Amino acid sequence: LNYWPKIIVLTNIEREHLDYYRDLEHIIKTFREYVCHLSEDGVLIANEDDCNILNLKSQISNLKFKTKNFSIKQKEAEELKKILKIPGQHNIYNALAALTVARELGISDDVSFEALLKYQGAWRRFEISEKKINGKKITIIEDYGHHPTEVLATLKAAREKFPDRKIWCVFQPHQYQRTFFLFDDFVRVFLEVLKESTDKAVLDNLILTDIYDVAGREKEDVKKRVNSKTVCEKINLPSAKHIQRGEIADYLKNNFDGDVLIIMGAGSIYDLRKEL
Repeated sequence: LNYWPKIIVLTNIEREHLDYYRDLEHIIKTFREYVCHLSEDGVLIANEDDCNILNLKSQISNLKFKTKNFSIKQKEAEELKKILKIPGQHNIYNALAALTVARELGISDDVSFEALLKYQGAWRRFEISEKKINGKKITIIEDYGHHPTEVLATLKAAREKFPDRKIWCVFQPHQYQRTFFLFDDFVRVFLEVLKESTDKAVLDNLILTDIYDVAGREKEDVKKRVNSKTVCEKINLPSAKHIQRGEIADYLKNNFDGDVLIIMGAGSIYDLRKEL
């Protein structure tokens, strides 16, 4: 709220940072205050597929700044899906947002599409490398995702990129507060990706490790009420295991039989690749 930008891009609004915000309505209210910082010559670039953004826009419809929408339904989405080097619907949304901003700034589509074609991604956002485990070369994907929606998007993107590979994921929840407030969302996401429907499951095996303790942002009473083991017990599937952080590398060296290993979380889990 200390920023007064000329252009604001909203890709999605949902429940997050609930150690600070009371609830979703509090989050939407804060975004509304932020959007109201736009002057009359400002521009709001908004994802019209997000119901919470639509809710916000309905509350600020009397303001005079310009609004430009983007949607996965627009014709450019298919072209972006073909050219982007980073998989996942969330990245198509990001590219559509960038394209909309570029058009607003007078940048030609030829220049924008060329830039998007060359974009390789960001550090620890679906960052792909290769490594040998027990003499077998595997693909490692490192990702910073730590919110249920991010986790689901990354896992679906991995299955999209590697449709026939066996995929494992090691996930380190970030912050006890987040895990507590979004407990049901985490369980729902992992059940969705681990259970086979008519097609192959999105994820073959899940390892949940200890929650990353964020200094200065935790409450002792919450820490006593939630842990990774309780998440795993709620998932209650043989393909989901809780393993303590210090034991994961040895476990993988002795048990990993996949082709792709996703290392995900915003805490110390990024060190795991070096340990393998």
